[in-house]
Order: sequence, then structure tokens, then C-alpha cells
Amino acid sequence: MRGIVSVLSFAACLATPALAAAQEPAVVSAQEAAPLPATEQSDPWEGFNRSLFAVHEGVDEAVVEPIARGYRAVTPGIFRQGVRNVLRNLRGPVIFANDVLQGEFNRAGTTAGRFVINTTVGVVGVFDAATPMGFERHDEDFGQTLAVWGVDSGPYIFIPLMGPTTVRDTFGRVVDAAFDPLNWVDGDEVQDVRIARTVFTAVSAREQVLETVDDIRRDSLDPYVTIRTSYGLLRESAIQNGPADVQDLPDFEAIDDEPALEESAGGENPQQ
Repeated sequence: MRGIVSVLSFAACLATPALAAAQEPAVVSAQEAAPLPATEQSDPWEGFNRSLFAVHEGVDEAVVEPIARGYRAVTPGIFRQGVRNVLRNLRGPVIFANDVLQGEFNRAGTTAGRFVINTTVGVVGVFDAATPMGFERHDEDFGQTLAVWGVDSGPYIFIPLMGPTTVRDTFGRVVDAAFDPLNWVDGDEVQDVRIARTVFTAVSAREQVLETVDDIRRDSLDPYVTIRTSYGLLRESAIQNGPADVQDLPDFEAIDDEPALEESAGGENPQQ
């Protein structure tokens, strides 16, 4: 069992790029993104970032993408939707903390309500019972909180095995990890849960954007710029509390739920 966990840990590290580099462009197709004007995202380290992006692409094509395609091939859409629901639910405490820090107390109440309802009625989050009850889904992270407080994003950074980010958002990820109660609990079983969450988060995120990434690689004039531009647009939308289908977020807020439901009803949708 311990050997399996070690393998999963390694796979999680390799799969992590999907959380950012794959998911952020999900809303902007390659055809739409190619003619976009140059992003206003500050990128003074572009040469270095492009080198790291090339490393990232090599790892993704050799390891992450095949894992994601295998995951799709062996799991039904209804299972993958349940996995996404559980992962979203586990982010509840982090979202709640950032709602409060931003002074969004009504949204904090919604987040708390969603977490309680989906953890209980939704069977630890497998089912999203809260949305039909009027508790709409949204996402927050500490990078967004810093932006609300007036902190500038700083230079753009591309980190292999993590993806696109900025100085501000990188620091935000560290703080969000501190907000996560699961990171404060000790024990071998909890460690296994953390590893499993990392693995499923990365593989599930990458699986959802297989076609989108394929389109960007095939049709975009410059995939690096497409991803950088999309990241900046999606982060700005998230900071402004834009609709859930254009929020940045590593935990699936940019992915529509409907295709999985359609597939479970009998038809495979390529976006799932």
C-alpha cells in the first residue's frame, strides 16, 4: 500500500500543471485567442518563462496528457463529475476564509451553507445538493484577496509542474495552503487523503481540457501568449467576482458541469 501511495505522489507532482496551464485557457478557445492583442500582464522575464514553458510542455505531452486520457477512458462521466464535486467541496474552508477577509460576509454565508449541505446531504460532496437550494457556487483565493486589498499582481511567472501565475498569486497559494484544515491534521491516513486529493485534482483538471489544449497547440499562433493572456483575463474576472464559468481556479470553477450530466444520460461529450 505504501508503495502505491509513493507512486501516486509522483504522479501528482507530474500532473499538477493541469491546474493552471491547462485550465485557465478553457474559456478561451485557440481560434478566439489567436487574434487577441498582446496581454497587459507584466512579463519582464519572458525569455526565462518561455524556457520553463517548453519544459512544462514536454512533461505534459509525455506524462500528464496520457494519464488524463487514460482516466477519461476508464471512468464514466458521472464518476468524474462526482470527483469534481468532492474536490470543490474540500475547498470550502479556503473559500470561506477569503470571503471573510474580503469583507464579503453574504458570500461567506453562502460558502458555509454550501459546505454544510454538500458534506451532509451531498454525501461528503459527491453530489452538489446546495446549488438547487439557492446556494450558488463561487470561488475565492488569497491571490484574489490581495488584489481586493490593492496589491499589484507583480510580474508574470511560468513554473513547470505548476503553470502560469504571478508573484502575488504564488504567495497567495502558500497562504491558501495554510487556510486548508486538511494540512493541519496529522496521521498516515490523512497523508494518504492529501495525496489522493492532489492526484485527482491534477488529473481531473487536465482531463477536462484535453480538447482545449489540443486546439491551442494546433491553432494558436503562440501558445505561450495565449495561455498568458487567458490567465490574465480569467484572474481579472475572478477578482471582480465574475460569473463562475470564467473564474480562475484551480479547482474547476472554469468548467461547466452540463457535459458530464449529458454523458451520464447516454451520450459522450468531447469536453468531458
